[in-house]
Amino acid sequence: MKKAVKTLLTGTAAAAFLATMGTAPAHAATETNHCFTTGAGGAVTVQSWHVGETGKKVGVHMGVHDNKADGHHVRIRLIGKKIGGTPVNWPWRANYGGNGTYKAWDSYFPNDGMLMVGVQVARFEGEQLLNSCTDWPTT
Repeated sequence: MKKAVKTLLTGTAAAAFLATMGTAPAHAATETNHCFTTGAGGAVTVQSWHVGETGKKVGVHMGVHDNKADGHHVRIRLIGKKIGGTPVNWPWRANYGGNGTYKAWDSYFPNDGMLMVGVQVARFEGEQLLNSCTDWPTT
């Protein structure tokens, strides 16, 4: 019974989180990537960009939800791969608000030949990464 309640609450939290992320505008150049790990869930929406395009600032909306009363904080960051496979990791954004809190940011990145962008969500103790997840677009 306890496991069923925990599963139900986790599913409800995930559904509530996705609802707060909103819906991205419907056009081919917008994509949303999201993932969930123990204690955290997050999503990144990248707007108005095209693979390999250069010289343009690309809008990004990202948000992360802390969903575990464990004393740890959660973080989110945009990750990418350039044409040729070079990985790019943008700085982490942190939510220190505790269990049940959600924090969001609007930002941009200069598109200098990105092949794909995704999201990484993690739970931290200080600067030590405890667990994480990533999501990339399907190709």
